[in-house]
Amino acid sequence: MSEKLPLWEAAKREMENYQFVADAETQPKWEVPSKIAINVAAAGRFDDGKPTSIESYVDAASSVIEAGACGVHIDFTWVTDNKGRRLDRDVPPVEAYSAVLEPLRSRFGNDFVANLNVLNGATFDTCMSPAREGLAEVAPCAPGHPEAFAVPAIQELEAAGVKPELAVHSSGEIELAKRRFIDTGILTKPYNWLILYGLPFNVGRTLVSGTWVSNAKDMTQHMFLMVDQIRQIDPSSTISVCAAGRSTLYMTTLATMLGLHIRVGTEDTPWKYPNSDERLKDNLEMFTMARDMAGMLGRTPATADEYRELIGKPRRN
Repeated sequence: MSEKLPLWEAAKREMENYQFVADAETQPKWEVPSKIAINVAAAGRFDDGKPTSIESYVDAASSVIEAGACGVHIDFTWVTDNKGRRLDRDVPPVEAYSAVLEPLRSRFGNDFVANLNVLNGATFDTCMSPAREGLAEVAPCAPGHPEAFAVPAIQELEAAGVKPELAVHSSGEIELAKRRFIDTGILTKPYNWLILYGLPFNVGRTLVSGTWVSNAKDMTQHMFLMVDQIRQIDPSSTISVCAAGRSTLYMTTLATMLGLHIRVGTEDTPWKYPNSDERLKDNLEMFTMARDMAGMLGRTPATADEYRELIGKPRRN
């Protein structure tokens, strides 16, 4: 217990021994995880309709896995290959995904997590085929998609041992996820969220309604709001933030500072910086920027198995 003194004597001694700051150890370490999961969405959706071959997917994915990405997201939506085929409708999903995954598994084994889109197909069974065939380890599903698809899709993914990734594009979609999947008991913990906001939309009402982000303040407020709402539902949730639209590096840097995880890649943005028209060269450039920024902020890329552990899947190595 400290010495007891009258006020003026205490004040006199304090001024005689004046120190501006307390000992540095008074401030504890911040609760920011040292590991950060960096996934990459490899599609070039904004490349002005440029054909994308299966081989280019393999090359893009290989480059980022080799550089330290824990997983790759593969999505053929609206992508036309160099043979003129729409990969999301002219090639069965299992065939298209296998053509990318087989050479990747041959080269890297289980050193990456396969995150596959399960939205495309003439039937529900076709949509779910990559999960049922064991190709996908993780699959995104937007809670705002029509209930007749979204609810059975989450059920199918859970049954197949594929971790659902709740892709939320606005704060309202977070609440919808709670009602549809969590309150009903369909979704099992740990909950795995992907915050994906900042893309422009062409119509007022879409299957996934977006948010308008035109500056750093808007970007920051949206992220704080959405992360807080997710934490209110379940503080232990795994949350990744997707680089989308103009925000790109700024968005993923803020997420890294907040202790979240990130997904980068040219699927959701062509831009290198919010304040210029400079375009990203490729997925590797964007991954390298995010990885290096994470390193400057005291975080290192998680391995595939470390990411699996985060989202509640067993290690595979």
